[in-house]
Amino acid sequence: TPRPLPASLKRKLISQATCEPASTRASITQLPTTALTSIFLSAALENPCRTYIDPTLLSKQSKTTILSLSHVDPLWRAISLNIPELWLHLLISELDADVNEAEYPLYRRKEWLRELFRRSDPLSIDVGGSGYNYLPRDPELVGLELENLHRIRTYRVSLDERGWETLSSCLDESAEVLESVSLAFKPSVFKAPSRFDPGESLAPVPQLPKSIFHGFAPRLSKLSLRGCLPSSGDFSSPLLSNLKSLTVSQVSGPGVPTADRWISYLSTMPRLEHLALEDGAVALRRKQKRNSNPGPVTSAASLQSLCTLTLEGHVEAVGSILARLAFPDQCALSIKCSDVEEGEGAVDVVLRTFARGFEGVATGEDAVRLLSLKADHGIMQVSDGTRNRRLEVLVTNNSHAEPQSIPLWQTLLSRLLVSIPLTIASFTTLEVLLPFIPQALTKSLAGACQLERLVNLTGAMARKLLPLLQKEHHTVGMSPSLSNSNHDSSFITKSDSLSALSPLPILPALHTLHFSSLDAFAGVKWDAVRGFLKWRALGWRAIRLVQAPMSGYGLLGDVEETFEALNVSIIYVH
Repeated sequence: TPRPLPASLKRKLISQATCEPASTRASITQLPTTALTSIFLSAALENPCRTYIDPTLLSKQSKTTILSLSHVDPLWRAISLNIPELWLHLLISELDADVNEAEYPLYRRKEWLRELFRRSDPLSIDVGGSGYNYLPRDPELVGLELENLHRIRTYRVSLDERGWETLSSCLDESAEVLESVSLAFKPSVFKAPSRFDPGESLAPVPQLPKSIFHGFAPRLSKLSLRGCLPSSGDFSSPLLSNLKSLTVSQVSGPGVPTADRWISYLSTMPRLEHLALEDGAVALRRKQKRNSNPGPVTSAASLQSLCTLTLEGHVEAVGSILARLAFPDQCALSIKCSDVEEGEGAVDVVLRTFARGFEGVATGEDAVRLLSLKADHGIMQVSDGTRNRRLEVLVTNNSHAEPQSIPLWQTLLSRLLVSIPLTIASFTTLEVLLPFIPQALTKSLAGACQLERLVNLTGAMARKLLPLLQKEHHTVGMSPSLSNSNHDSSFITKSDSLSALSPLPILPALHTLHFSSLDAFAGVKWDAVRGFLKWRALGWRAIRLVQAPMSGYGLLGDVEETFEALNVSIIYVH
């Protein structure tokens, strides 16, 4: 069914038609050139209102429409051949199509692709703009695309060994309009290190050739490399000095830069706004002693435009970079450290840097509103619930070491909590998933004067945490704590509680408990929850809302009766 023309196009056609002599309006084939151009572009490029149509089908329909319009008569064909936007639309859909699912194999489409490149000239080309094709790109297609390197604006592809070889031989021309390059190298045969021979050498990491783009890509602002690296010589060249985004990940083996080299490279990229070094992108220095500080700062890099920083790797490598990298406190920070041991000096650098990021925004619009604390025996995670502020520490699993009286995660968490008093005083939502509640946490929560919600509480966590929160702040002139008096556990009416001069409880602003499972409302876990609700109801800081998961028939009748008696609303959430 033909799609109606947009209203703006209708008005344009009417205004143009009224200005033409009657003889030129005798047939649709005699419409003004500008009107036909608008029709072609509308038919080919306008998105339909119905969004449920299969994108592949839409692409085929668009292709059919363009080719049909270009064959109506000689006039229409002459006009269509002079509209490069039409052919660029076809070219992009052809290049983004998976080779194995294409209508015809590449050797049958090659000349047609060359013709599309010619007809769409001189428009800029975005290859892979709709997302990665995770199958390796055909080497012939890579070569065909890079014949037009001077027109490519975005290049985003996956490559195997043959594709990489072709790519490396085609990057010696200047790239005037190139803005973004994203390459993922995936070897056709992956060889993991042998567990029988840990010293077995790995293959060198593939590197881009030296002096790519003939040293001239003035608009290049984004470089993303997975499984590959730039040439070491290009890091210090003007080619990368304008970069605003750099991502390197999934690399291992000879050639991976150490923290020292990365700092040297980053010092030449002052405009960086987004930096991600992940999954092996930072190598350890050889013969580096463990349990030592990163050492004196011999060089440093300043990235004052940095907005996001993602670092992942061995704690010594990550700590060494953070010790020498200056960036704004407002920078979103995601850190993942592995191989952390007791007494590790580098982890102190990581904790200080992460705490500085929290504290630097504690009083501004970007202040952390949700604090998530998670830990297990071998891992600790602290975040704001997003990747904007996220720290993950993986503890070394040493089966031969003596059991520690205090788990390492507890030691690290305690150090961090002491370092973020402003954050503790300003956040409004808390998520806690810990094996037990460290004393440092309950001590820190005494300063959480704006905390309003406890979220994702499990039954086990509620049983451990809530009784520890039944404490009060004591000030001069206040009556003794009700929690230490000999009153029974039955509910005291609201009027009685208002007449008592109760000290201010811990978490004075707390009004909502959110539970992730219904097991919190049965047995000893429910006893802990009910006891906390009754204790809070003794004063004027009662809990007013409980959120529980929607499951089965909901809560038991006696649980709902308790909520009603305590004037607590219950909301079921998914």
